[in-house]
Amino acid sequence: MNHKGTVHMLKRFGCRKIIILVLSSVFLLTPQAFAKLEIIFPITNKVKSVSDIHIIGKSSAKDPVTIEINGVKSVKKLIESKDANGENFYMLMTILKLNAGENTIIVTQGKDVNTVQVNKVDSPTTISDWTEGYMNFHSSDRREICLACHRFQDLNDCVNCHRDKFMGTWVHAPVKQAKCFECHEKDNNLIPQEPFSETCLKCHNNFSIQMKSSQYVHGPVAAGFCTICHSPHKSTDKTHLRKPVNELCDGCHASSELGFNYHQKSYIKFHPVDKVYMEKFNKTLDCSDCHTPHYSSDPLLLSADNVTKDQLCAKCHDEQNTAELLKVLTDKHNAEAK
Repeated sequence: MNHKGTVHMLKRFGCRKIIILVLSSVFLLTPQAFAKLEIIFPITNKVKSVSDIHIIGKSSAKDPVTIEINGVKSVKKLIESKDANGENFYMLMTILKLNAGENTIIVTQGKDVNTVQVNKVDSPTTISDWTEGYMNFHSSDRREICLACHRFQDLNDCVNCHRDKFMGTWVHAPVKQAKCFECHEKDNNLIPQEPFSETCLKCHNNFSIQMKSSQYVHGPVAAGFCTICHSPHKSTDKTHLRKPVNELCDGCHASSELGFNYHQKSYIKFHPVDKVYMEKFNKTLDCSDCHTPHYSSDPLLLSADNVTKDQLCAKCHDEQNTAELLKVLTDKHNAEAK
């Protein structure tokens, strides 16, 4: 190869080297071009919830995030913030409305995709669901990321994230009056005392007196977990029930897992107890028309103290026919039991 050819080849090699170096620089920078979106809450990607859910995330880029829930997409802008070292980062904070049952949430930013499965239940069915199966953001180390702006000691911080708790057909009086810290303890990561009745009975003291003097107390009540049946913030029901009476009771009493299905083990199974409309009361009967959900002098928690079954039946039936009706039901039950 002559001198001219050698020079030409070196020039070409030099150009290629420069091109390779430039491309290498681009590829080295590429990972920084894509944001790493981290979901701070929920803490795991499979959770239960009894209300709408908060999605909190942190990213190194300010690009908007696409959020898809049950096939419906929306775009959310991020909020600029600074960490303890003064470095910029971007926060995702949004509240998503859930459907009953399973919900799939997909959060996407660039090539980053995060999926969260949320099972929305109307109420927890066991005490362990409420105390162990749900996560508290305020008691996790993930909350540290929010302390640059929030101290979790002021009502304004509550409203920022939990404004949905203040809106409902029936709003609990302390909530309506914005007395969050009457129930949520600042020094205990804003968790109410357990059992929750320790907090509830501070106001509902008359209920406490009557309960302590009763011979029989409903299990969840005796254990002090009022919030299994009642929502402490808002409800579509005047008594703050989490869902309609029969559905709420069936959560435990029609459960093969919990084994409390008394109606299937006695003569009452021959008596219709679902969707029975009583004209004299102008209503469809529910469990609370015969049973009290809290306490009673009767082991079956019948709703009227010191009454016989005949007298209870006579609320709906003619008194003269009650004894005969009870005999028919009892005979049916005894015949099947043989």
